Amino acid sequence: MIVVMQFLKERGVWCRTCGLAVFRTMTSRTVAQGWWGYGSFLITPFVLLYNLVGRLKLRKLGEPVPALDGSSTAPWNPGRPVFLRATMLVPILLVAFVTTVAILADPANKIGQCVVSQGTDDVEFVDCSQRNEGVVLSVVDDKDQCPAEAVGYVEEYTEYRSGGRHVDEIYCIGA
Repeated sequence: MIVVMQFLKERGVWCRTCGLAVFRTMTSRTVAQGWWGYGSFLITPFVLLYNLVGRLKLRKLGEPVPALDGSSTAPWNPGRPVFLRATMLVPILLVAFVTTVAILADPANKIGQCVVSQGTDDVEFVDCSQRNEGVVLSVVDDKDQCPAEAVGYVEEYTEYRSGGRHVDEIYCIGA
């Protein structure tokens, strides 16, 4: 992760077409580059919404009109819409990654996995084809909720610097 964050801004007087080109370019840059810092990850969605407000103002602008003396240049090409650009893959892949991690982190996914403690307080989840000390039968909030066939339980907890401890999950272990 990158700690530094920057805000880019384009100022100018544009026609509707040129303003749309700037909007699409800046939004594409934000979509591609706006997720890589701690603060940026949280701020980027709000920046994109703020940019949409600016996009709505572009509708009120007039179409480009050539100067009477012929000194004006052709309007900028706005390019492809933002949703059809390759940079849209960044947030899509980011959402897919976060969703995958959330699904894999679900405690219910531990049911059916085997555990081994190797004589310590730390327990590892291992493939059941390896040497193990039991299989996870269920995930409960209290050890008294474990089924009758459970021979033990494992607590997954968070330990705080202050010395406190919070039990996150309890895995009921069967033979």
